[in-house]
Amino acid sequence: MMGDIHRHLGGVFDGCPDPLLLVEGDVVVAHNEAASAALGEAESLLALFDAADRGVVSSACAAVASGQSTKSTFSARLAGKTSKRWTAWPAGHGGICVRMDGPAEPRADIPAPLAPLVEKDEPVPLRTVLLGKIFDRFDGILWSIAKDGTILISEGKGLAHFGLTPGALVGRNAFQLYPHGSVAREETERALAGEELYGDSIEGMSYWIRRLTPVRDAAGDVTAIVGFSLRANENSEETLQAKALIRALSELPLAIWAMDANGTCKMSLGNGLKDLGIMPGELVGKNLYELYSGREDFKADMKRAFAGEQFVSETSFVTTHWRNTIIPVRDTFGERVVRIYSVAENVTDRVENQRRLEEQLALIQSQQQAIVGLSSPVIEVWQGVLVVPLIGSIDQARASILLERLLTEVVGRQSSSVILDLTGVDTVDAEAAQHLSNVMRSVELVGATGLLSGIGPSVAKTMVDLGVDMQSRRTYPTLAEALRRLIGARKR
Repeated sequence: MMGDIHRHLGGVFDGCPDPLLLVEGDVVVAHNEAASAALGEAESLLALFDAADRGVVSSACAAVASGQSTKSTFSARLAGKTSKRWTAWPAGHGGICVRMDGPAEPRADIPAPLAPLVEKDEPVPLRTVLLGKIFDRFDGILWSIAKDGTILISEGKGLAHFGLTPGALVGRNAFQLYPHGSVAREETERALAGEELYGDSIEGMSYWIRRLTPVRDAAGDVTAIVGFSLRANENSEETLQAKALIRALSELPLAIWAMDANGTCKMSLGNGLKDLGIMPGELVGKNLYELYSGREDFKADMKRAFAGEQFVSETSFVTTHWRNTIIPVRDTFGERVVRIYSVAENVTDRVENQRRLEEQLALIQSQQQAIVGLSSPVIEVWQGVLVVPLIGSIDQARASILLERLLTEVVGRQSSSVILDLTGVDTVDAEAAQHLSNVMRSVELVGATGLLSGIGPSVAKTMVDLGVDMQSRRTYPTLAEALRRLIGARKR
């Protein structure tokens, strides 16, 4: 049948000065001398072209073969060569003539589903050229998928990490390549349904950031998607750490939030938010100045933060207590604070425990004072004569309380004599002896006479061994003896 078509074309086919091919499907069944010289003895049409442009060639030929178009003009690159301009038209009996018309014009070669991205016949803009040069340096992947799943573009050095070469997947169907339940399949379906997607993932030892954008025609219908993935391995460790911290935040009683200079909440996450009756992300987009307009402490903290101060503050909400570490962030030039971050920790348990501890300490101190009062009572046994019977050990705290009470009593009662009775004290150490000496000196400084009674043998020996000077003190073996001496002195 192809021979009939060839004979039907006659001299037009053999006399064409441009390279001309007769194709059935993808098979080259005939070619003229110009095609043989320019293209060699090719058997496959698509094999002549660069892998990245095979989708363009296949679409153009399919349109002609199906009768959708009587002629199709397109630009495509020969393998390893520059782009050329081509024309395809039906040759009858299912055959197609494909002619190379010369160098391609400097225009964007875009598959039909991607046509809405540029104006028709628009020359390739400078920004596209520059972006292409930058993309060549990136460890990334650029791809495009038509509505029916056909892969239109598959480019980028990043394909090597998956064992692929640029253009290798062009013409294949993504829905056949991506298994059901896979992230790639799910994201492709969502993007083709019109959703803009941004995500990231860990593939082996590589960290990838990707974006999928729907392409719409003039009627607003999605005809294809464009995707871009960037391998950001230099930040993978930090990213993994950040993900681990975010996961920890979902378990710990913490809340992290951010706010810009206008008061708009930019971030709100952490399990601690539940203690305030707020779900993670619920505050994002709301104005915190308006939300907490009645909190003067919040306004004061924000004023300090946007003035550039980093600080820690504590505040209370209903029955909860929070410790906030507030961090200001300046603009690129460091001239002004554009955002603040805060890490808030729920310290309700700590505050309550501290309150209970303080209450217990106050109770203990009160009990100690009561015990000292019972074990060291100040008794007025005679007008102007005070007796303090001591029982047990004497430490710094007890000596301080005793001294304060005793001096108050001496001054208040205008006492002339004070007797410290040590009958109930079995042993003393250097510190206790010094406390006793200090008490006696203080009593004498306010005008009273200090006497010691009831010093037992062991206490006396200890004081001598320690070198405590008691020679200047009036000492008596018993409290009764000390009282008799004072009464006798008053009678005389």
